[in-house]
Amino acid sequence: MKTAALLLAALLPLAAAEPELAFKDAKKEQVRHSMMGMRDTLLFYTFAEKSAVLVLNIGNKDAAMSVTGTVHLFAAGTTAEDLGKWINNQHSDGLFPDVPKPSLSSKLPDGTCTVTARELTGHEKQPDGKNSFGDWKIKLSIKEYRVEGKFHLPAFEDEANVFVKSK
Repeated sequence: MKTAALLLAALLPLAAAEPELAFKDAKKEQVRHSMMGMRDTLLFYTFAEKSAVLVLNIGNKDAAMSVTGTVHLFAAGTTAEDLGKWINNQHSDGLFPDVPKPSLSSKLPDGTCTVTARELTGHEKQPDGKNSFGDWKIKLSIKEYRVEGKFHLPAFEDEANVFVKSK
């Protein structure tokens, strides 16, 4: 009994070190335009207090709207401002040369992120007028995912907007 108590006491600090990346604690940013026009949709969920960012990428090549995700963990104490600069560099022209690098980047397994509903809300053309895109409002479902001792991402649902290239 004494050995089990000692083992439990030794494991408790490890469990506490595993940050929970709860959707309610995240600041969300959606990007679906580039300098060239419509692009795949990127969702950035910043967990500033946990020095973490979840990135979801929603494809815009066809109606399947495939969704992939990656959790990026940064060194403890990385500021929200520095995380914001890192996010900016992921979808723009790399304006910020000195951004933090993730200490861990963990891809979510296939099937973790799915589109559960979709509604066409309009159409738009690229600025060059060559391509037309359907503007979709979608609902997403993200399953729970954990990397033992590193992070825990509880399941959550969210909404996004996606431009899908018209055929």
